[in-house]
Amino acid sequence: MSRSKRADDTLVTVLDVRRHREPPPSSFVNRSWAVSSAPALLGARRLCALILFAVHLALPGIGGAQEPSETASVPNAGLERRQPLPPARAEVATVSINGVLRGGAQWIVNPPHARDAVFGFGAVDAVLSARPTPDITALVDVEGVIGPGPDQTLGTLSRVNAESERLGEDHDKRLWLREAWLRFQFLDGHVRFNLGKLDVTHYFDRNFFAEDETRQFLDSALLGDPLLRPPPNGPGAALRISQGDWRYALGVHAPGDFDGDLSGLPYFVFELGRRDVLPLSGHYRLWTRVGSVPERRQDVTWATGFSLDQLITADTGVFVRAALSRSEGESLTSRAWSAGVQHAPAWLGRAKDLTGLGFSFQRELAGHEYMGEIYYNLSLASCCSVIANVEWILSGPNQVTGRRNRDVIIPGLRAVTVF
Repeated sequence: MSRSKRADDTLVTVLDVRRHREPPPSSFVNRSWAVSSAPALLGARRLCALILFAVHLALPGIGGAQEPSETASVPNAGLERRQPLPPARAEVATVSINGVLRGGAQWIVNPPHARDAVFGFGAVDAVLSARPTPDITALVDVEGVIGPGPDQTLGTLSRVNAESERLGEDHDKRLWLREAWLRFQFLDGHVRFNLGKLDVTHYFDRNFFAEDETRQFLDSALLGDPLLRPPPNGPGAALRISQGDWRYALGVHAPGDFDGDLSGLPYFVFELGRRDVLPLSGHYRLWTRVGSVPERRQDVTWATGFSLDQLITADTGVFVRAALSRSEGESLTSRAWSAGVQHAPAWLGRAKDLTGLGFSFQRELAGHEYMGEIYYNLSLASCCSVIANVEWILSGPNQVTGRRNRDVIIPGLRAVTVF
């Protein structure tokens, strides 16, 4: 077994994706070409042998690649989604129907006003995935969301409930088509191309320790870089290429949904990724994006940032994100960063539980905000968990009242069931 594969398995254990997320793709082929002397000095037979050997190394289908993992034959494997799905049973490998049900409540300990201090929310996803051939996968995700969350009162920059953010503006509940796409893969999955209605965050700015509101943090600024600013889920295409420990990704997305405003420059995003630089497993990503300003489609905005997740022990990992952004018509260079730690408390006999602590900073036109969050994910069974969290807005603008939020404490409790 290769070093990359062993490192990925270690990371999978810490993230506890054994019960939620499929393991990362198997190790990819390391391509190597070496020519020690000019072709003119080689005999014809030696030159032909060298060429055939290089082709043998370069093509995964010919040699050098590991055998595909067992999960590669089921439709849930390699769906590359932030939110988890259980693995499909082998006997129904071509079609799988799964769901994620979650609900909970948040309350403001020290609200600016006594009313509207408790906020309930809930969401359910029904996901149909199918693999008619080994190289073609289709997915449809329908989601229902209810409960606008505390930001209807607090109006934070970071957005304290990532679930409620998908409601959109002026909605208390919503039933919508979250994703619908076809994926074509080539060269044993080393090249993957998605086309359809896409969620940008499933493919870019990933971070295994801070990306999933169904298992980890609830604040949006800790789940993804706020300056990535993806457009609403809508028509788009994403191309991802993996070679050894390197990963390249390119996405082109419409600035709105199919039934929305599609005017302006499309959203372009590129990401370069590397893994396992250190002895323990880790992932390092550098991304850049350009598109039109949502409120002013004639203006252009750009941003660049990086995301890092790294194991420091077998049970503990750290993450860091940072980014800069500029927009036409604005004099400020927006900036944001976040950092934190995730730990699996195996020493308590709770190896499947997760606990995390994170802190984020944002500076945008509306002002600057400092916030932190801590959570504990209690695993009740392979399908069920209860997560308690506390968010602390140290200081930041209230975009609802025009005042400032200072030392606002927001505890929360939520339950998640995956089926």
